[in-house]
Amino acid sequence: MVGIRDVARKANVSPATVSRVLNEDKTISVSVSTRQRIFEAAATLNYDINKRKYVKKRLPSIGVISAISKASEEKDIYYKDLRAGLEEEASRLHIGMNRMYNVSDNPRKWKDLNQLGALIVVGTIAKPAIADLLAQNQHLIVVDNPDIQQEVDMVYADLERMTKAVLELFIEQGHTNIAYIGGYQIDINELGEKSTTENEKRLRAYLHFMRDNHLEKQINYYLGEWTEESGERLTKKLLNKQKQDLPTAILIGSDPLALGVYKALQKENIIIGKDIVLVSFDNIEAIAHLSPGLTSVAINAKAIGQSAVRLAVERIDHLRDDPIILTYPTKLVVRESFIPNK
Repeated sequence: MVGIRDVARKANVSPATVSRVLNEDKTISVSVSTRQRIFEAAATLNYDINKRKYVKKRLPSIGVISAISKASEEKDIYYKDLRAGLEEEASRLHIGMNRMYNVSDNPRKWKDLNQLGALIVVGTIAKPAIADLLAQNQHLIVVDNPDIQQEVDMVYADLERMTKAVLELFIEQGHTNIAYIGGYQIDINELGEKSTTENEKRLRAYLHFMRDNHLEKQINYYLGEWTEESGERLTKKLLNKQKQDLPTAILIGSDPLALGVYKALQKENIIIGKDIVLVSFDNIEAIAHLSPGLTSVAINAKAIGQSAVRLAVERIDHLRDDPIILTYPTKLVVRESFIPNK
C-alpha cells in the first residue's frame, strides 16, 4: 500500500511537507511548483488523499499539561491565546484534545499518558518532571521552556533576543540607568510542587546585557508576581529605593505588570515617555487605554500553540524521529512610552 513516505520520495520533499500540503495546512509556505509536484506524485502513485483525511480523523488524541494554574490562565491573555491556538489547530486537523491538565491537578492521578498519541507540555516544568513524562510518552512537545536539555520538540518565543534588542535601543538613546521589573519563574516538579527561582528568561538577558556593557553598578531589578498589583507595589519599592537616582528607563516583564507600573509612576507625577521611558512584553488588548501609549513586544501566542499541535501530529504520524526546535520571532510595537530616535 502506498504511504505518505512514498509520495514524499517521489516529490523529493519531506513527509511532513506532504502531510501538511495534502491536508490543506494554510500556514505552510511552499512554492506553487512544489505543491503541484506533490499532488502529481500522489496521483501517479494512486495515493488516496480523501482516505488520508479520513484516517487523520481517527488519530489518537493529544494530551496537554500546563504549568499554569487554571485561575492564572484565565487572567493571563498570553496563556488564553496559547490555549486557543492549541484547541483551534486540533479542531482544524480533526484530532482530539480532551485530556487537559493544570498544575492544580494532582500529577499522581495523571494516568495512561502512554495511551495518548502525543503530549504537549506548556510552561517551565522541571527537568526531572520532563524525564518522568518522557518515560510515559516519547511524543513530547515542550512549549515555552527552552532551557531543558532533553531531546524533545520545543516551541517558544525568542524573548531573550528581544530583551537584548530593547536594551540596545535604550543604550543607543543614552539610557544607562536601566531597571527591570518582572516576575519570578515558577518551576513545577513531577509531583506538581512549585519552586520559585530568578532564572527567568527576560531577567537573565537583562543581567547578562548590563554586565556585558559594564553597567554592573546600574543593575536594579524587582521581582514579584506577574500581576498589575505586583507591578504597582514593585514600582513603589523602586521609587523609594532609588529616589535619589531614579532610572531613566524601565524594562517590564509583562503588560499586566506594566499596568501597575503606570499607576505608581503617575501617582508620583512622573511623566512616562519623558522622565522615564518604558517598554513591556505581550502587547495585550488591556493596554489600549493607557496614556501615553505603552511600547510593548508582541508575541503571537496563538501561533505558538498551533505549531505545537502540528509538531504533535507529525510525531503521531511517524513522519520524523529527530526533534525540532521552533523559535518564534517577536515584534516591538512602538508607542509614546518609548519612541527610539531614527
